[in-house]
Amino acid sequence: MRYIILILSVILFTSCKSLNNQKQEGYKIYKIENLHSYYIVYCEKDGEKYKIVSKEQNDKTINKYKKIKIGNSYNFALTLYHPNNKDNNPLTNTSTFLNVLHCYMFDGTKVCEEENGLYTTENLKGLYYIK
Repeated sequence: MRYIILILSVILFTSCKSLNNQKQEGYKIYKIENLHSYYIVYCEKDGEKYKIVSKEQNDKTINKYKKIKIGNSYNFALTLYHPNNKDNNPLTNTSTFLNVLHCYMFDGTKVCEEENGLYTTENLKGLYYIK
């Protein structure tokens, strides 16, 4: 009887441990904001939060793709946004020793980064997911 309890305990411990080590498949969307002609998509994966900026699309061919929804997960290929900044002022350039959150202008729309940056993706055109 003790052997059965011991074996069940080991199986239970092993199964719980493997559940904790599983990685989330996609980026789960928890919030979408519309800011002028841009969408700000907030998502999270494996406990990390991401902020994605996506330009509105008026092209009718985009409508054939799947529109993203809050609560769903998508396999985005994220790219950390780094504008071409030729400014030599150390207070306005990205610096590794300062913990500064930067804001960027997108066609006159100001978008600020989060703690882990601001992202773009080729998988998102407006609110439509492109595989």
